[in-house]
Amino acid sequence: RDEAKMNPRLSANTKMPIDVLRNNFQVICLFALWFALNILYNITNKWALEDVREKVIEAASQQNDFEVSYLSSSLPITIGCIQFGIGSAYACFLWLLRIRPVPHADELSRGMTVVKRNCIGLVRMIRSAQLTESFRIAIVSPRERSNIPSPATLRDTSKIAVYHTFGQLCTIMSLSTNSISFAHVIKAMEPLFSAVASWLVLGQVMNIRVYMSLLPVVFGVALACAGAKEFSWVSFWSGMGSNAFFAMRGVVSKTVMEKSVSQRARIINDTDVDQRERGYLHGSQMSPANLFAAVTCVSFLLSIPLALISEGSILKMLANQSAEMEGQDMSRTLAYIISSGAFHYLNNEVMYVTLSKVHPITLAVGNTAKRVFIIVAGVMVFSTPVTVETAIGATIGIGGVFVYSLMKQWYDNSGQHSTNEATEEDVQTTELAHTHVI
Repeated sequence: RDEAKMNPRLSANTKMPIDVLRNNFQVICLFALWFALNILYNITNKWALEDVREKVIEAASQQNDFEVSYLSSSLPITIGCIQFGIGSAYACFLWLLRIRPVPHADELSRGMTVVKRNCIGLVRMIRSAQLTESFRIAIVSPRERSNIPSPATLRDTSKIAVYHTFGQLCTIMSLSTNSISFAHVIKAMEPLFSAVASWLVLGQVMNIRVYMSLLPVVFGVALACAGAKEFSWVSFWSGMGSNAFFAMRGVVSKTVMEKSVSQRARIINDTDVDQRERGYLHGSQMSPANLFAAVTCVSFLLSIPLALISEGSILKMLANQSAEMEGQDMSRTLAYIISSGAFHYLNNEVMYVTLSKVHPITLAVGNTAKRVFIIVAGVMVFSTPVTVETAIGATIGIGGVFVYSLMKQWYDNSGQHSTNEATEEDVQTTELAHTHVI
């Protein structure tokens, strides 16, 4: 004890293992929570879809002139819209209570983020999205003008939201017409779509070995689909559409976040001393969590007309039948829908916290393991029949995704280290742009 007092460095070293163990324990808990929320979302979402289908078919059977398809009977667009709404309510709750900085209100001064909390940012965001430039400047005080999102930022956020909306709705449609395991095997093809989208849109060409690592993914998914007992073309093409939309969302998100990073670097640069001294940023700089929150809000608004147009007649029929049958209990169905929406948004929140504590490669490994746990949980809960071909194909496909993630990160890091332009935050930004949690 006396030696530790005489040597502070020795005392610090004795505390290091405790800090490491504490950090490792936190990471393990975060991964466990992330996996649990993903599994709970998929299971409650499937329960909600099946419960709604049962009630819609029962109501339609009492009206001889009303026909409903198997896909629309589960109201996947409406359920997706409600889930977006729940996520939007959660995000707005954090903004209104100022627990989280309002999007586009992040300011940088001398390399540090300073968040202005001089007014409620939600009202400001609505004003900037709906009013003209001249009228908006007239009603907003000069002190607040630096916090207004630029039209370019709103356009970028809207683009991401369009791809996110259709990607998530396609995912729910895939889940509604087949098993959880089948939908997630199809979702394993998403890296292939991301590679093609990055090449076509960004002109990004990866190492040939990275492209070769996608061949086992294609082979595994094809083998799993060929051996599936309950194959559905609707589920297959919905899953493929989801992959395409999410790939485009990842590409657009990457460009937006890279633009944000370049804006931050420009403000910190000595040539922009004038802007630094004035203390505001012309443009916007959002964290990935805030970007996802803003995208969720826009997706909610976009999905409302889609739900009314595609499933409005079914909703009206179901409402009329529920009014006539006063004893019909909808509490369980509503509980499934609300809980699935909460689980879907919260698992993204946990993902962002997890990424802040681990390397992106660790997150890629966890993302692959997560899909395995979801498939196994879906098979166990819903007693899904699995053939040998499907099991082997799913294993090859998901293993291929794991190899692809490692090889892509390896070659990306090799190129970045050679140019000395990448930082740890840049690597995390790229990983977040292509990470999706369903």
